[in-house]
Amino acid sequence: MTKGALRFFFDYGAGGCLWAGDAETCASLGVGPLDAGSFGLHGFALSSSKLRLSETVHRLRDQLDFQHSCYLNPLYPPDPSLWSQALCDQFNADVDRLLVLLRQELGGDYNILDEQPRYAEDARLGDYLANNPDLQLLDQVTVPTVR
Repeated sequence: MTKGALRFFFDYGAGGCLWAGDAETCASLGVGPLDAGSFGLHGFALSSSKLRLSETVHRLRDQLDFQHSCYLNPLYPPDPSLWSQALCDQFNADVDRLLVLLRQELGGDYNILDEQPRYAEDARLGDYLANNPDLQLLDQVTVPTVR
């Protein structure tokens, strides 16, 4: 049996991090984040996850998905992210940990292609914060930065 291919990356608001990486995987599992179910407007489940994953993986994935959704600048998303290097380092380490867990749980059936960018503090951030004193450097994510 040939292994399927999964692409690993977070996309803003998608709720998952695994996507079909080849035509066969897409034909068998479909499109969208394959590790997350879909929900209707009133919160009712429309479909369940297409991949079986442990509760540990789901919790870490959900945490990282939320953090990732807070990476963009709250005033103007193309401007520098407010994330400190320490926050970037923690996010990157957790992404690496999630990828290891996913490969342990799914690696027998799928090749997982790592396409998630790793973040670093933006070199322009100091000047940006000096020009926007109402903003501050983020060392942790507690609330969404873009609503």
